[in-house]
Amino acid sequence: MWQIKKLPFYIDLIFCLVLLPTMMTLLPIERWLINNSLFVYLLVSWLYIVYILNRHFIMPFMFAGKKRFWMAVSLILLTAVGTYLITRYQMEVPLHHMRRTRLLQHIPKIKLQQQAVWFLYVVVIAFSAAVGLLTQLYHQIMERQAVEFEKKKAELALYKAQINPHFLFNNLNTLYAMVVTGSPKTEDAFIQFINLMKYMYANNTKDKIPLHIEVEYIRQYIELQKYRIAENFDVHFSYVHDETGQMNIAPMILITFVENVFKHGVSSHKKGEAYITIRAEKGELLLATNNPLLNHPDSKASKGIGIENCKKRLDLLYPNRYSLFTGERNGKYAVTLSINLRQ
Repeated sequence: MWQIKKLPFYIDLIFCLVLLPTMMTLLPIERWLINNSLFVYLLVSWLYIVYILNRHFIMPFMFAGKKRFWMAVSLILLTAVGTYLITRYQMEVPLHHMRRTRLLQHIPKIKLQQQAVWFLYVVVIAFSAAVGLLTQLYHQIMERQAVEFEKKKAELALYKAQINPHFLFNNLNTLYAMVVTGSPKTEDAFIQFINLMKYMYANNTKDKIPLHIEVEYIRQYIELQKYRIAENFDVHFSYVHDETGQMNIAPMILITFVENVFKHGVSSHKKGEAYITIRAEKGELLLATNNPLLNHPDSKASKGIGIENCKKRLDLLYPNRYSLFTGERNGKYAVTLSINLRQ
């Protein structure tokens, strides 16, 4: 990124130190230096002034409002007038002291010098305008990306802020039920809850964390939720991985779908089974859940903020890099989420 920002500066150096001097050598510059060195020095200085003026003032003014646009047009006209005066200097001043016969002999050379000056002027204007346009385009792209980044950052912060109360509400319900029923495992459950809270506040503000840490958090969450379900209701959790387990993922991006299993797919008094599977292989993450259709509302309004927020986070964090299915499959409620972690 730093090198891209410096690119216009490098182009300026190349043009001023290489391209423009090379074009000057195509002209009879040595003869001009002998006959009228002041004209050569004036011309070279003027071309550099025109380049810098066009690059750093005229082109930025073109995109800075109507008032500055007309200032830019005026500056272009002034550079054209200045170039015209330079050509007239060579045509008129030395010829005041010449006889008419010698004037006719010098006219072809005078026209050649005049054309050469205008040619160099047009090249300088065109090149500096092209570089200026590219620079302005780059700045506009960077500003647009900065605005989009801040917008996405604000949206993600909002979604994370909504996830925290959702997480706390579900877990506190579990602990409350254990306290009311006088479960002997309440103390262990509180310890697990504290560990989950430590994880949440240590990692929730991070952009990415290792996948295996996120999976361990999910495993502890599942163990905590098992305290509130019937003993004859089995929740099967499996995690299969290769080196993909060391890759990074956005924190708390998977937990919503796991919470959904316990919120809508398990029972505290009925027999049943639910499956939660995570596979991390070859740079791909696959989360699959499967549970009974006990309490899955159909309307989007009744699903709460959890799933919808998670989809929005996925759209922001993994655009065109994930696929998600949620719904009924073979008489069960199923979720299949696939994320490409390699990019």
